[in-house]
Amino acid sequence: MTDIAIGVGLVLIPLALRWFTAWQMGRYRKVVLSGDETCKKLAGELHELRAAIDETKRRQRQYASHRSHLRGQIEEARAALAELRRPARNRIAA
Repeated sequence: MTDIAIGVGLVLIPLALRWFTAWQMGRYRKVVLSGDETCKKLAGELHELRAAIDETKRRQRQYASHRSHLRGQIEEARAALAELRRPARNRIAA
């Protein structure tokens, strides 16, 4: 009788350990796959943020160029206005 119990124990213990190991590996696999999905999601968000940052920097450069151009036009207009405000005797006739 003890021989049968030992035989059953020798068969059941490795099977139980194998089942437990497979169950744990399944759980770990779910965690890893969940982590992969999270990683892909975060990578997508990072890509979107970098694209938004690049777009913002491009617009800043455009606005800086536009501002420089407008400053030049303002200075020209101020010079023309100052020329018009001077008395007529100081202006050169065209």
